Amino acid sequence: MSLLDDYAEYQSSSAKRSNDVVRGPNSDSFAGNAAATAAAASDGFITTTLDAEDAPIFSLDTVQFQVPNKIISLTVSNDILVLVIEGAKILRIKLQEAHNIVEADIPLNPTSLRACNAFLDPTGRHLLLSTPQGENFYYYEGWDSAKPLSKMRSMEITAVAWNHMAWGTATSMPSSSTTRTILFGTHDGKIYETELRPGSGDAKAKRSDLPARCVAELPVRERVTGIAMEPFPARRKQHLVLIATGTRIYQVIGAAADLESSRPNDRLAVFESMLREGL
Repeated sequence: MSLLDDYAEYQSSSAKRSNDVVRGPNSDSFAGNAAATAAAASDGFITTTLDAEDAPIFSLDTVQFQVPNKIISLTVSNDILVLVIEGAKILRIKLQEAHNIVEADIPLNPTSLRACNAFLDPTGRHLLLSTPQGENFYYYEGWDSAKPLSKMRSMEITAVAWNHMAWGTATSMPSSSTTRTILFGTHDGKIYETELRPGSGDAKAKRSDLPARCVAELPVRERVTGIAMEPFPARRKQHLVLIATGTRIYQVIGAAADLESSRPNDRLAVFESMLREGL
């Protein structure tokens, strides 16, 4: 049977169902609605309209803020707006206190920063910056300058999966400063694990030695365009990891290692076995 025959049979059966409505106390209105629905279905389109009193899903408004230089990258999380602008500067703005703008430096030649990926964690405290040249930086709220990540050189970070088990606690416990184990993807199809933490409070240190461990490589080596991980509600070790590229979406479900480990170095291989087996 051809597709045209299938469609004709579908139209015929839809019309028959609309004529077989059982009549009752409100049968006229019911039959009318059924006929209208069947007619809409036969055309393949159903018209939906918003009532006049329905609020829009979102709205756009201008902001009374003059950016001092060209915007290179922008990200928002937890009512925190972060702008990376030319001149190697970071502008951090609390949207509830828009007059209070914090400026920080990126330790680069001001004229060399032309493109940058910016990733802000769900609490708005941790900022990860990555340039196409493979220079990566970490900024934590309150710092005067971002720190180069010396152990993450020569890799362009293109996507980050934040650890929801960490920021759920951080929201209720402001003293918690670590992201715990996170995943990030790169331009060449590799997946890494790391953990962002400001350290012992020495914000004046010139660089950060946060380690990163390659835990997987995609079967088709493409740029990672998106990555996310979610724990199962009833089984905290069971995780779902989604990885997207320009042509594929990978789904991996499995058991991660113990995310509750008290030693930070033990947290850098929690997804390795799961991802290597699942990809």
